[in-house]
Amino acid sequence: MVTMKNKDLKIRTIIAAFALAVACFYLGFIFSPGLKAAFSPPSNGPFTQDDWRLFSETLNTVQQEYLEKDISPSQMMKGILKGLVNSLGDPYSQFLDSESYKEWSSEISGTYGGVGMEIGAKDSKPTVISVFPGSPAERAGIRSGDHFLKVDDSYVEGLSVSEIASKVRGEPGSQVKLLLERNGELLEFTLTRELITIQTVSFRVVKDQIGYIQLLGFKEQTAMDFGDALEQLTRHGVTRLILDLRQNPGGLLSSVIDVASYLVPAAQTVVIIEDRDGKQKYSRSDPFLPKYSFEKIVVLVDGGTASASEILAGALQDHKLATLIGQTTFGKGIVQTVSPLSQGNAVILTTSRYLTPSGRSIHKIGITPDIEVVPSPSDIEQGKDPVFDKALEVLTSD
Repeated sequence: MVTMKNKDLKIRTIIAAFALAVACFYLGFIFSPGLKAAFSPPSNGPFTQDDWRLFSETLNTVQQEYLEKDISPSQMMKGILKGLVNSLGDPYSQFLDSESYKEWSSEISGTYGGVGMEIGAKDSKPTVISVFPGSPAERAGIRSGDHFLKVDDSYVEGLSVSEIASKVRGEPGSQVKLLLERNGELLEFTLTRELITIQTVSFRVVKDQIGYIQLLGFKEQTAMDFGDALEQLTRHGVTRLILDLRQNPGGLLSSVIDVASYLVPAAQTVVIIEDRDGKQKYSRSDPFLPKYSFEKIVVLVDGGTASASEILAGALQDHKLATLIGQTTFGKGIVQTVSPLSQGNAVILTTSRYLTPSGRSIHKIGITPDIEVVPSPSDIEQGKDPVFDKALEVLTSD
């Protein structure tokens, strides 16, 4: 789940100070070795004098002894900053150069070149969280829970989630090779990238006053489209609702709060955000958005229901507004903040964790459905959907 910031002074200051120190060292090496001795590293930062000495020795050795001489200062600086963030050991935190940030922004907007999957981390392994309907990934048979081993000819070990996603994305019409692992079996795929346009909201009337809404993510437009879907369904006499959050990898925190606000009573808690100091912020249902109530709501979930979609499922479950049917959700209960930096760069950092309204932490645990239904391999092969069938049974029972 992602929050956006125009500025994050603390993050910007730390990275800027570090970059300035690095630049001073680097310029000293290039233009005048004597400047190295004259430069005094900051004394009030997180690094000791010994840390700076080791850094300067390493940088000096690289500059003087590395075989290739045409490595640009800009390239080295970006590598240093990427290493700084990667040292956190968090697969969701990453420094993005200007090109990577543009790619990330295009995906958040809902249109990009790729194969139609969301990538996350499960058990410290890069993992397919969800596969978008009708995408190259779905047609090839890639499933939620598959683990990444290689993209093209490169192993992904040591790469962040964002770096792997960047390698999978590319120009529509180009190909990408993936080596994945599923229950101990190695699977190779060669996929042709397409222009992926994510329509996050789809809906229809099923039968007998039962409506169906599928959410495939939480983008900037999702809440407005969700409100339109609710309005049209109620106009058609829908009194019972199926909300399908399967294979929904999440998205923007602001979007899911707005979506939940259509169903959760005004001023009631949607999610609790807890920062690293334990300070909690209660995000509540927007009282200015219209409210829709139904006789019964059923929410469909599975292992691809992650992050922001788990916020929505957890809020509806905790407020006893819906019955959850399906499989235990993914279990991503942390929030990333995107802070734009100078020169078109950005840094993504995990900055907080979230709790459901009742105070449950679901990170690496997931949300257990009220009624568990697991499709069998034969169900999948034959195109059957026992989870949906169970939802209809629950909604039509007295």
